[in-house]
Amino acid sequence: MAQEDLTKIATQELEKRAKFMKIIVWAMAISMVIMAISGIILSIKKGFSALSTTAICFLPLVIIFSAQLKKITKELKSRVN
Repeated sequence: MAQEDLTKIATQELEKRAKFMKIIVWAMAISMVIMAISGIILSIKKGFSALSTTAICFLPLVIIFSAQLKKITKELKSRVN
């Protein structure tokens, strides 16, 4: 997937994307915490399984999305100044 040039996107569109990305990052982080807790409980009760590692598998997505959110907020701040 090609990187978009954030300077060419309208401010309203960037604000909309920032809001959406913030919701996505928080939702994924919360779901990762829930998956980690349930994985630990499942491991204690029934032993280790593949489901115990699902939270770790989603970590790269959260990192990528939060990095994109930082880029968008940085661009929005540069436009305000």
